[in-house]
Amino acid sequence: MVNEPSITVAEWKLLLHLLERERADLPVEIHHSSVADAREHLRQRMHLVDELLPKLRQLADATAAEA
Repeated sequence: MVNEPSITVAEWKLLLHLLERERADLPVEIHHSSVADAREHLRQRMHLVDELLPKLRQLADATAAEA
């Protein structure tokens, strides 16, 4: 059986930090976008980040509990 890649607690913290910063920046980018298609793309991206963050926080918490 092949070893599955694992992510360290520090790596989880970095990923969460990057996504949280992305989430904070997206409303400003949406507001400043003058192209409707670009705004829609950014809104979809924000929705994806909103769905991903809680999942990653849960996985990060589980990883930290194991460490």
